[in-house]
Amino acid sequence: MNQQNVTTSGERLKYLRALIRVSRTYLQNKYDLPEVTLKSWENGTTKLSQMGAARCVEMYREEGLIVSADWILDGTGLDPKQSVAISHYFAQPTDKILSTEEDEVLMLRDANRFKESHADAVVMVVSNDDMLPFYHPGDYVAGKMRYGDAVETVINKDCIVYLKNGSRFFRRVIKNSIGGYNLTCLNPYGETAEPVLYNVVIESVAPVIWYRRKDD
Repeated sequence: MNQQNVTTSGERLKYLRALIRVSRTYLQNKYDLPEVTLKSWENGTTKLSQMGAARCVEMYREEGLIVSADWILDGTGLDPKQSVAISHYFAQPTDKILSTEEDEVLMLRDANRFKESHADAVVMVVSNDDMLPFYHPGDYVAGKMRYGDAVETVINKDCIVYLKNGSRFFRRVIKNSIGGYNLTCLNPYGETAEPVLYNVVIESVAPVIWYRRKDD
């Protein structure tokens, strides 16, 4: 499973399980979490509660994966990361080709390092083909938040954009003819139904200053 798909709490739970490569049966046998319960949370047929998310946090922590209940429930806060040292990938020169799962762990590490090193940092995983050919689904983009009049400094830049209505997008910010802002895709042949969002009301914006390409 790719992190590009983690847009709901259930999909985030699936992603966590994919990161450590375990089955629901394994978790049931080790932690007494019924397989049917975890399946219903992951598939979205049962709403995940705060208590259920807390239980998953403790369970995955035991498996060496640090994650917060807030991230599981609504995707906010730091992305998941391995609590066991992943520095063994860099301990000595090697010709080893990292697997997709290992590369995703390293991407998470790099993203968290960026967030820890910059005030007002925000990291986002590209979830669609709106910004092809420069950004691909599964890539990481990050920047530092700007507010209010500082939006004027990001015109014609690729940005993580938060709107007043609570929506979040990764688009290029354009000044329109009436003095407002449009958000436009770079890929005119993408699958989105709205390649341009007109006259949006921006709450905050982060121009991309860090980028991590997902290996194919």
